[in-house]
Amino acid sequence: MKKWLKFTSVPILAVFILLMFYLYSAESRIKGPSQPIFFSHKIHAGDNEIPCEYCHAYVEISPVPGIPSDQKCIGCHLFIIGKDEDYHYDGRSINIKNEIQKVKDYWDRNEPIPWVKVNFLPQFVHFNHKRHIRREIECKACHGEVQNMDVVHQVYKFSMGFCIACHQEKARDAQELTMLKDCLTCHY
Repeated sequence: MKKWLKFTSVPILAVFILLMFYLYSAESRIKGPSQPIFFSHKIHAGDNEIPCEYCHAYVEISPVPGIPSDQKCIGCHLFIIGKDEDYHYDGRSINIKNEIQKVKDYWDRNEPIPWVKVNFLPQFVHFNHKRHIRREIECKACHGEVQNMDVVHQVYKFSMGFCIACHQEKARDAQELTMLKDCLTCHY
């Protein structure tokens, strides 16, 4: 009896641990990571219709979109102080004026806001935002309806199948499809 318990407890424990990792990663994809400042894309990109490219200024000229600097944030929030009222999100009440004050505090300390990355690709994949923007592929094709999200979360699992399906759909002709499906397009 003890041998049976000894041999089955390790696999059961391993399955339990893997299940916990899976559930944790699925929850973080749905809810998004905890950020140092509550930043609502719904308020900025949705209600105020600020284009993605305004804050993610490098998206048209660089492989990476760029995270807005404190200077970009304070450029607006020196004048927009926010309402001194609570905003309700995920069962919590968040005072927008207090969150904007956090932006000002980082600015006053000359310290960058330590935003937490939301979307991840494996290191062996080289994704270039600039190429996709030039093809007029909308941000929501990969990032979902960000303008409706208070807290941005990863909507799609960026797998090779996800990318290949898009390449097949967007290719202008057979020659371009061959190029887009070439391994070296994304793995170099």
